Amino acid sequence: MHFLIHRLLAIGLLASAIPGVQTHSIDKPAKLRTIVTTDMEQDDLASLIRYILYTNDLDTQGIIYTSSRYHWAGDGKGTEFFLPGREYNTSQTSWRWTGTQTIQDKILKAYAKVYPNLRRHDPSYPTPNELLSKMDHDTDGSNLIRSLLLNEDPRPLYLQAWGGTSTIARALKSIEERYSASWQWPRIRDLVSRKAVILASGFQDETYVDYIAPTWPQIRVEELSAGYSTWGYNCNQGQGNTRGLPDDHVYFTGDWIRANIEMGPYGKLYRSWLDGQSMPGDPEDIFGNITKASSPTAWCKPLGQYDFLSEGDDVAFNPLLTTGIQDPSNPNLGSWGGRAKQNTTSPDLWGMVETEKAENGTEVENYTTNRWIAAVQNDFAARMHWTITPEYRKGNHAPSVDILNGKSVKAYPGSTVKLSSQVSDPDGDHVTTSWWQYFEEGTYPGAVTVTANHNHGATVKIPADAKPGQTISVIVQGTDDGHFPLTRYDRVFIHVV
Repeated sequence: MHFLIHRLLAIGLLASAIPGVQTHSIDKPAKLRTIVTTDMEQDDLASLIRYILYTNDLDTQGIIYTSSRYHWAGDGKGTEFFLPGREYNTSQTSWRWTGTQTIQDKILKAYAKVYPNLRRHDPSYPTPNELLSKMDHDTDGSNLIRSLLLNEDPRPLYLQAWGGTSTIARALKSIEERYSASWQWPRIRDLVSRKAVILASGFQDETYVDYIAPTWPQIRVEELSAGYSTWGYNCNQGQGNTRGLPDDHVYFTGDWIRANIEMGPYGKLYRSWLDGQSMPGDPEDIFGNITKASSPTAWCKPLGQYDFLSEGDDVAFNPLLTTGIQDPSNPNLGSWGGRAKQNTTSPDLWGMVETEKAENGTEVENYTTNRWIAAVQNDFAARMHWTITPEYRKGNHAPSVDILNGKSVKAYPGSTVKLSSQVSDPDGDHVTTSWWQYFEEGTYPGAVTVTANHNHGATVKIPADAKPGQTISVIVQGTDDGHFPLTRYDRVFIHVV
């Protein structure tokens, strides 16, 4: 305890109690339980800037520094290591290690400055001290994960691997070492396998293949690196990272990011192209400097100043964000995190789907994540605006949309289903609704006619060739008319009988 108090005083967060301010009560679904493990390279920093603005909606139980094949500290004794296929060609004592203080010394200090404003927009935001207490500075990260997997909380624990899975693997290994010879082992192994869900932004070390997959095959693991096409560097063939659907590319431009994200004491920490920033300890972080970024040996050609650089680890937490249709217990369903499919049942490994159908019925590559860009980016911008906006009425807050028919309805082939929804907005904004079929979520293989009306409802014509047992997924989305239009959703499954 004395260490913790000293630490809080040292970084200036202990005196963060906020005097009485007007806040607004918000009804929320039960929060999902999650841990972030990160190697804190620059795209991790950018992802964490976004992630912390959603900690009001998630139960963050740990933020843990970890290593990967790209970032490691060495053993502290000067021992040299060489592994083939890496970015170096001579032995190293450490590689691109950015340390274990960036989050505390930079991000949480800036968060403390904007926390009073965030709290006015949603009192569910954790205090700076609460976030600091989730750091692993006074305990080993793997021990924290182990204790959370073994505690009495029955909720799933979503383990985000932004770097390698080594820390998660070490936690699982310590459980195996402690209990594998015990009569309790079958029960504990089953408990942990059901509770742990690993959301990995790629396998950045060998611990999944070498240990987790063969030893813990029933743990669901989602390998989500396909989402890099939307949120990663995308430096293939040196062409830079222009991305997104044509109508949504504006959200990745320097003009939009500079005006809407890199603002105030918190937003200015966000990373973009040629922003003058760099991560201490990482010689490969040349993205902020025009001279270094333009070098003939640079692996990624620079774009314009403040253009989108990378938030590769968004892929690990976007499936958890509260939108109205998120269901991380079922990766087959779509959300801002995209939709996944099961690659193998043992080990229980999932990967993101390659294509989905656009509104015109054509298959579009990376559409499972690209379809949400406008909604995701406007939501990020609205929350960043909260950090500099002390008055609730001057911020925009998301609407809610609820289908009144329930989560499922039954219908016969050739029949018509009438759907209705209830829409509200905390700011009194006008909300426009639209309805659409999510082709891949249902089992009926064809297109279905969905016709919206002026009362936030719709009619769905069930095709005559639909067969009993097939399902049709219909989504309603409501978008307000705020400065940053915010969108929420609901879903109904029509079961053909």
